[in-house]
Amino acid sequence: MILLPYKLDVRLYNIPVVTALVCVICLVTFMSQESSNLNFDKSLTAYCTQLDPSLREIVDQIDDERIGGGCENVFMGIRRSGNRDQEISILAAEVPNLVFFPDKEQDRKYKVAVLTRGVEHFDTLVPNELTNKLAYSSDHYDFVAMITSTFAHASWEHLLGNLFFFFVFGSCVECVLGSFQFSLCFIVMAITTSVAFSFSVAGGSAIQTIGLSGVAMGMMAMLTALLPKANIWCFFWFFFWIRRFTLPVLAITAWFVCWNVFDLYFDHSSHINYMAHVSGAITGVALGICYRVFAPKKLEEAVVSA
Repeated sequence: MILLPYKLDVRLYNIPVVTALVCVICLVTFMSQESSNLNFDKSLTAYCTQLDPSLREIVDQIDDERIGGGCENVFMGIRRSGNRDQEISILAAEVPNLVFFPDKEQDRKYKVAVLTRGVEHFDTLVPNELTNKLAYSSDHYDFVAMITSTFAHASWEHLLGNLFFFFVFGSCVECVLGSFQFSLCFIVMAITTSVAFSFSVAGGSAIQTIGLSGVAMGMMAMLTALLPKANIWCFFWFFFWIRRFTLPVLAITAWFVCWNVFDLYFDHSSHINYMAHVSGAITGVALGICYRVFAPKKLEEAVVSA
């Protein structure tokens, strides 16, 4: 079964320049991510096949329950850790069956030194993935990453799904508010969804998040608050039954929000950032209410032009 909202049942006589620009940036960013991932895989394979004997012996002995074992997991785990020196010291202590020196302290220092040199060599030969550079990490509030993470995606399916919903609802919001105010709302949604995500996983290990879905959900909710009486055209497919009809935008938004709230509490196995979706919807409703209270004339003009 497929239910896709695809067009607002009103005409808004403006060009959604920022919405289109965001979609283009996301496409270009994802293609750059794909190229970066390919270079990363080649560099990582080349590095792991050329380890010096002592380093290889140490790495082969490591099987950490947090990061796993093997060359890739060990060095990427160290790279992503908040405190590299501490991580190296922990991993060096996990190879008690491998002894280079009779003195335990001297043996530990040697393993730490070998791992440290290996990490330095790893950083030189294996470039960091573009996705990791753009992603937002839950363990610290990086406002630049809160914005850049919205343009990065994990797969073509992830990208196209987010762009579809973002364009359908975001273009309408931009036509109502104008490009400048729409851009400000975009930034506010990107920040609030990231902060909400950090709070939701506080106290646990750092988790990275990417994608436009939180902002797309925010635009859907904001459009509902701005034009609650509007209808939206939907495409419905179920086996051999295909229909096209309109539904109130309020009903569509309520369906998607309730669905994500349910998954937020009960779906603990997927890697979908449901907190970003729910917090984006809350932010969108709050911004829409602010416009209805403090700028009612702007909405009246939009309704008249529609």
